[in-house]
Amino acid sequence: MLFFMRSSLWGVLTYGEYFQEYTNFVPFRTVEEFIGYLRTNDDIYGAISAENVFGNFLAFLPTGLFFPSIWKKQRHFVSFLLTASAVIIGVEIMQFITMCGACDIDDYLLNISGSVTGFVFTKINMIKRLTFFDVSLTKGE
Repeated sequence: MLFFMRSSLWGVLTYGEYFQEYTNFVPFRTVEEFIGYLRTNDDIYGAISAENVFGNFLAFLPTGLFFPSIWKKQRHFVSFLLTASAVIIGVEIMQFITMCGACDIDDYLLNISGSVTGFVFTKINMIKRLTFFDVSLTKGE
């Protein structure tokens, strides 16, 4: 999510330096760090931490609603999960390639959690009636 708010470090750091500073492959390391900032009421990093955690969760929640609404194959959980994962991993790879933002497993976990939450919402009858409709035309129309 911070991808859109940061300027690129292209030309400032080498990929090696960027990899050391801005990648995280340890699950929940960043989330634990952010929770620590929130617990200590850190004035500077507390708000940023909450924004990052909730923003990453909420950023991909719409994919859980829209993918199954648009494509029937996405109404099957495994197919949806693979597609959402591919999109999120694509975003993380783009962040790494462009050196813009952080390539973080916690971002993936929060994004996929938001996507799955949106997908679960589509199983609620009221939401299902609002989002799933057949747009195919019958013969003669």
